[in-house]
Amino acid sequence: MFKKFLLICIIGMSQVALASEQEPSVLAAKASESLLLDVEGLAEQKLVAVGERGHVLISEDNGASWRQVITPTQATLTAVTFINDQLGYAVGHQQVILKTTDGGETWTLQHHDAEDLAFPALLDVWFRDGAWGVAVGAYGLMLETTNGGKNWEPVDLIELEDPDFGLPHFYSLAFDGRNNRLYMVGELGFLAVSDDFGETWERKEFPYRGSLFHIAVSSKGSIHAMGLRGNLFRSTDQGETWEHIKTGTRASINSMVNIGGSQQAYFAVDGVLLFSNDDGQNITTKQRNDRSGLMAGVMTGVNQLVVVGEKGAKQVDFDGREIKQ
Repeated sequence: MFKKFLLICIIGMSQVALASEQEPSVLAAKASESLLLDVEGLAEQKLVAVGERGHVLISEDNGASWRQVITPTQATLTAVTFINDQLGYAVGHQQVILKTTDGGETWTLQHHDAEDLAFPALLDVWFRDGAWGVAVGAYGLMLETTNGGKNWEPVDLIELEDPDFGLPHFYSLAFDGRNNRLYMVGELGFLAVSDDFGETWERKEFPYRGSLFHIAVSSKGSIHAMGLRGNLFRSTDQGETWEHIKTGTRASINSMVNIGGSQQAYFAVDGVLLFSNDDGQNITTKQRNDRSGLMAGVMTGVNQLVVVGEKGAKQVDFDGREIKQ
């Protein structure tokens, strides 16, 4: 499975990753076809995607074309988030944290720890505002900044430890602005919530013991948690109880995006796209012919998405078919 392979790469430490000094990324002719792990949509048809070898790609035409920009790292970048159209952050292997203040055109290295074998990768990042943010990753790693990323400090999460397994890998963060609740999910059915923007956390029971790769808040306010073997769960009471949603697939689900009103799209391994027209209560499943793993996506037009994953960035319709320019 593509997701299993990816997580092995993230959690394992190669000899290359042990280099203590960061080297800048290298322009690659086929960067837009390389492994890309996340994408964010900005204003005026602008998209920013991140992936392997420190690649950052920018599109200014909703994914019809892409150009690569140089970053100060060759570490794999796993997630990207923007506070506004100019200010953004990316995280990845070797505890790399990058910051941009010009919409992704240039990036500065804020943090890295290539030699800390216990915590080899960051997997998601979330900012409350321009100053306060958290980044999470493998082996229960959480870093916190209160000054816009100038300094990042590890957070002690002993209250979240399982007596048998310790702290799990943390995979995803999501913020519910309606209720000011921050969610975090990870392996072994891990779910935690924070009602003070990440200052303190409470672990919650979850009805599934497999890995949860992503958590998201729908446009209607429901909470969606997803992961291994096509498992998808939905909560309408702020994560207190969960309904198991039938997806019709055993492909691991990597992420979700709202696509208008009560509609969501989900991205999975094996080229699987899932769609809901009723806030996640019912699911229809499509599969791309190339069956390449899909990691994330954004809606860019009527019946049109840009998806990123194993084979780079693609424009597709809601049947999963590639849109030819």
